[in-house]
Amino acid sequence: MKITLEEALALLGKYAEERTSVLAVVGSPSRSIARVTGPIRVSLADGVSPHLIVGKEDDTSDQIKFRLSDCMFEYGEFGDDDAEDSGDRRFEAFLVVGSSKGDTLSLFEPKS
Repeated sequence: MKITLEEALALLGKYAEERTSVLAVVGSPSRSIARVTGPIRVSLADGVSPHLIVGKEDDTSDQIKFRLSDCMFEYGEFGDDDAEDSGDRRFEAFLVVGSSKGDTLSLFEPKS
């Protein structure tokens, strides 16, 4: 279902506060893809659009940084009927962020 930027920021704030380690997959129109697993942070500097950062804060780990302005947001949950054996399902929810430039960021919340 489509959600607003404010709803997406509330969800991302919850993930950040709980230090939830998410799987982030970013894709570009040129078909480049990157994956990172780790905690998230949302940067909300004055006068600057919000940025999402996925990955550990140390200087040695990979990170994904994604600008959240001019984006569309879709959120969903995986139901028990989405997998033949729900015990094999690794994720319980997802957030897809699509930028106006064609980049897409998909965040997957692990099953608790």
